[in-house]
Amino acid sequence: MNEAADINKVSGLRAAWNRFCEIFGETRRVAPQGPLWMLVAALSVVTVFGIGYLALFAFATQQMQISLFLLLLMPACFLTTTRGAHTRTLTLIDYALTAIGVVTMIYFVLNAGRYGDWVAGISAPTLADLLAGTALTVLTIELGRRTIGFGLTMTILVLLLYVWLGDLIPGSFRHTALDYPYFIEMQTIGTDGIFGSPLYVAASYAFLFVFFGNLYILSGGGQLFFDVGAALTGHMIGGPAKACVMSSGLYGSISGSPVADVATTGPVTIPIMKRIGISAENAAAIEATSSTGGSMLPPVMGAVAFVMADFTGIPYASICLFAALPALGYYLGIFTLVHFDAVRENQPRLPESDIVGMKVALANNWPSLVPIVVLIWLLVQGYSPAYVAAGSSLSVLAASWLSRNPIGPRKFVQACVDTCMSSVPLTAAVAASGIIIGAIELTGLSGKFTLLLFELSGGFLITTLFLAGVILLLLGTGMPTTGCYIMAVALLAPVLISKFGLPLMPVHMFFLFYACLSALTPPVAVANFAAAAIAGANAFAITWKTCQLAIGGFVLPFYFLFNTGILFQGSWPQIVSDSIVGFALVITCCIALHGYVRRVAMPMPARALFAFAACAMLWPNAASQYVAVGVSAVAFAWLYRAAVGAEATQTAAA
Repeated sequence: MNEAADINKVSGLRAAWNRFCEIFGETRRVAPQGPLWMLVAALSVVTVFGIGYLALFAFATQQMQISLFLLLLMPACFLTTTRGAHTRTLTLIDYALTAIGVVTMIYFVLNAGRYGDWVAGISAPTLADLLAGTALTVLTIELGRRTIGFGLTMTILVLLLYVWLGDLIPGSFRHTALDYPYFIEMQTIGTDGIFGSPLYVAASYAFLFVFFGNLYILSGGGQLFFDVGAALTGHMIGGPAKACVMSSGLYGSISGSPVADVATTGPVTIPIMKRIGISAENAAAIEATSSTGGSMLPPVMGAVAFVMADFTGIPYASICLFAALPALGYYLGIFTLVHFDAVRENQPRLPESDIVGMKVALANNWPSLVPIVVLIWLLVQGYSPAYVAAGSSLSVLAASWLSRNPIGPRKFVQACVDTCMSSVPLTAAVAASGIIIGAIELTGLSGKFTLLLFELSGGFLITTLFLAGVILLLLGTGMPTTGCYIMAVALLAPVLISKFGLPLMPVHMFFLFYACLSALTPPVAVANFAAAAIAGANAFAITWKTCQLAIGGFVLPFYFLFNTGILFQGSWPQIVSDSIVGFALVITCCIALHGYVRRVAMPMPARALFAFAACAMLWPNAASQYVAVGVSAVAFAWLYRAAVGAEATQTAAA
């Protein structure tokens, strides 16, 4: 009797949870068709030209730029996503939200001048201001729920509850009571909330870089990346996996989106890897990990780099330079572990039918190199990000007519639509992050969080850094990379920079790496889910493998905080020295994690030796680092020789 009651109770709870997820969980994307597609296409083209004009020539105020951007982009969200996963078509609610969004943003456009002259504490919001601000806040939360998921929405709701009831909480987390007009003024009239720097970055040059990436792929740039990767690595043992690492990394450096990278390169690379005997789980893990690194790899690096440039005041071109060597270290770790697996499993090379050769690859698609050269040249010349994105996009259009994939009117419109569709999650993330930052500033939560973190870590730098890494990975379960980074800046930057005096650039690069890695770590792991769906694997089953492959991304942030030469900081001897030790650190970690030398398992004492050597390399002392590098190299050479001898003995005996 009791057992039956317990079963019914569990079933009821499961049904309630499933219903909750249906209502508040992920939504269903709707492919616009017919007149709706024409409307979305028209809005997308106007958005591309409008944002390009404002960013390059008009120099609109921050409030005006964002207002016009949301006016054009918000309808694209509500007209292409349903209110719940159980709803397959648009409903009256979706059209109503579209209309409310348009009316609200028209109000903000018309009042942008008045808001530009706003004086906090003196100017008083009217009833219309409060209604428009409330509508924008609610629409932003709903936009985040539809395009990102309930994790970010829940974070906002908890913070808003804290804003409302925090004055009733006893202890150090109590804050002064806040009235509603001041909250709306802070969130929607000033530049500390929704209209803050993150959304301004997305509404200007980040959007244009997304447009450049979509144009580049439509012009055939993705095929060039795969052909080059196959030509360089296809003849090696385990060629398909290594080609996946290269092609996904190259594509990700342009797209800056792990999920978009997986969705574009995965259908090509994963079947080839499975065809030569690599398991579905390993193939998905290699693709997911390689795609995730694109947000760290110049020249584009995704939206996070643009937000970082705005927060730190460091030029975008400099950020690309600082990130170059650590990003290569991340891919060195993936490549090393993929090679170790290929040797242990004796994986075959890439079939000759899939290798066109470097000369043929460049001959077939050399125009795709032109936009990359133009992009790098514009960055080196010091042009603003908006001009870099616009100039690179124009070079794609021009170069495409020299290739086999010219971009005509139809492809151009498709690129505009793809840009707006892919920009909706980014826009939702940074707009929602604006609400979060505003709530943190209103309540003084940043200072309270700093004290809490300082107490939990015992005031020690190393434990604080470990806690910061864990917090970033946890934040990444509820929000995308950009939102995770923005939250880290609001909550963690004060303690690491102000309390411990760590330098600005390495700290923000630390945030960047761990925010990117949140795409691989459970329970959400969006890159894992995207790759697993293509490979037919279990997304949770590949988590350990992806974390293992991404070891370079986990250890290098702790290294470059104290060895800044790898970030191109300091003299050339320091840059060379720190880079060599940093790369040796990644390889040593790979050896310790993999546990095999060729096909022979390493004894645990040997793995412990490599792990200890890796820890010594992390210590910012040149003498101990060089000794650790030497010990690691000698130990591996000795083990390698022993493994070769053991394999020869086995072959002779057979």
